[in-house]
Amino acid sequence: MADERTPPRPSPTPTNGAATHGAARGASAEKPRREGGITLAGLTTVAMDLDEAHPPGMVTEAAANAIRYILASTKVEPDFSLESLALVDHNVTEARVEMMERPEVLPLTAQTLGAYLGEIVRRRHACWWRIDRKDPGAWRLEFHQVYLAFYPIQVAYVCLTEEDDDTSFGGLEMPPADLDNLRDRLDRTPGVSEDLYYVPTTRLEVLDIAVDALLAQRATRPDVARPYTARDYAI
Repeated sequence: MADERTPPRPSPTPTNGAATHGAARGASAEKPRREGGITLAGLTTVAMDLDEAHPPGMVTEAAANAIRYILASTKVEPDFSLESLALVDHNVTEARVEMMERPEVLPLTAQTLGAYLGEIVRRRHACWWRIDRKDPGAWRLEFHQVYLAFYPIQVAYVCLTEEDDDTSFGGLEMPPADLDNLRDRLDRTPGVSEDLYYVPTTRLEVLDIAVDALLAQRATRPDVARPYTARDYAI
C-alpha cells in the first residue's frame, strides 16, 4: 500500500502572485496590508458582483483554453461539474510531463487550469472573482457567507510543480484562529496517497472542509454572523 499523507495543510501567507509566471517565489517587495488574516485587495483589482452569471472576461478566456486542452487530451468536453474535475486531475498529470521538456508553459498552464478550477468553486459556493489585471497569480475567489479567500491559480501551480511543504501557501486565506482550527481538523482526516496529494480534487476537498467548518462555527454565533461583500476584502 502506498504511503499516505495528511491532507494539504494551508499556510497563512500567499506567495507573490508572480510565482505563476516563473519568477522566484516569495514575499512581494511591497508588503500587502492584511486584515483578519486576509490580504486586502488593492486598487489594481476588480471584483465581480455575487449575482453576476458570468465570470470576468479574463477568467472566461483562460477557462475556455482549459476546456480546449482537456478536450484534446481526453476526448471528453468538461462542463464545470464537480465530476469534470477528474479530467483536470488527468490533465495536471500530463502537463507535468510536458513541462519537463517545456518549462516555459507552466505559467499559462497554471492560469488556465486554475481558472477552470475556480469556476467549479464559484458554481459550488456563494463567492465571486476578484481579478488583478496585472497578475493572474493574485486572482482569487472571495466568499459571501464566510470570511475566506481562495487562490485557484496558485493552487494549480502547486499541483503542477508538486512543490509543497508545511510552509507553502495552500491557496486559502482566513482568520488565524480559523486557520488553526482547519489544520487541527485536517490532522484528524484520513490521509491521502501520494498520487492524490497534488491533484485539484484533493485541494477542493480541503476547501470544502474549510467552508463547512466556518459555516458550523457561524451557526454557533448567530449574534456576530453576517454576510460579506467585496468591500470587506478590499482596502
